[in-house]
Amino acid sequence: MPYALCAQGENGGITAASYILVEKDTFRIITGKDYHRRLPPASTTKVMTTLVAMERLGGDEIIVPDKQVLRISPSKMNLVPGRHYRSEDLMKGTMVKSANDAAYALATHVSGSESAFARLMTQRAREMGAIDTNFENASGLPSDNQYSTPYDLALIFRHAMANERFVELIATRYFLFEDSTRKVRYKNHNRLLFCFEPAIGGKTGYTRAARHCYVGAFEKGGRVYILALLGSRSLWGDTVEILKTIYDDVPTDKELRQARASSVTLCSTTAPKKKAASRKKVVKHRTMKSKKKTVKKQ
Repeated sequence: MPYALCAQGENGGITAASYILVEKDTFRIITGKDYHRRLPPASTTKVMTTLVAMERLGGDEIIVPDKQVLRISPSKMNLVPGRHYRSEDLMKGTMVKSANDAAYALATHVSGSESAFARLMTQRAREMGAIDTNFENASGLPSDNQYSTPYDLALIFRHAMANERFVELIATRYFLFEDSTRKVRYKNHNRLLFCFEPAIGGKTGYTRAARHCYVGAFEKGGRVYILALLGSRSLWGDTVEILKTIYDDVPTDKELRQARASSVTLCSTTAPKKKAASRKKVVKHRTMKSKKKTVKKQ
């Protein structure tokens, strides 16, 4: 679903139900609205998913998804049960592509089940002081008792940024995913990475119930700021409006549209193509035989 850029709402045109902008080190609140309100976090959930996975995995582990991975709703990387994947690739898929099946595969590998991993995520959130957050899955797909707040998301993101691997990952603009059948280049959903130099990285999210969600970090004058918002009808419009609190120059609507995420299949070696190649060989072989017969008759 395309992001609206110019929807108007209350509070200076900001449509988000709740938001917060804080200075990272001191956690001083610059601006905000109803930021302790519990709301569905959509795929901003994956910040905690990725952090917990990073704290337990080095990146080279081989993860083999189970059959349940096929039932996971999009967005996804279309992982295949029984196939081998590196944990680092699944972490990148979780954050860059926002792949729900990659998040599920990480969760079940670490904890044996997604529900057990979600409890681990909630426990980790409590340790950070995020007391108004509860996870029931690793992806952010709709669940009755999965919620967070902009305040908690900012806290979680602040702690995640202490992990150098996490900071490197959120700054990744493109991710080349390769398995035995295809190569796909995914572009980060965080448009600000492509049109706003102060952007360090972040995570977007969307479901019909949650609307648009976001948490991310920005740098200015040697300081880092974290912005988190939930329940937005105009993700990039709201984000830019809030960033105007500390920045004079912000991205235009045109720049944000041009930075829209996409994925490109670079090559594929699927079975149907192999069969097609085989048929070409058969045709070529038959043609050669026909030519030989013709020459012999002459």
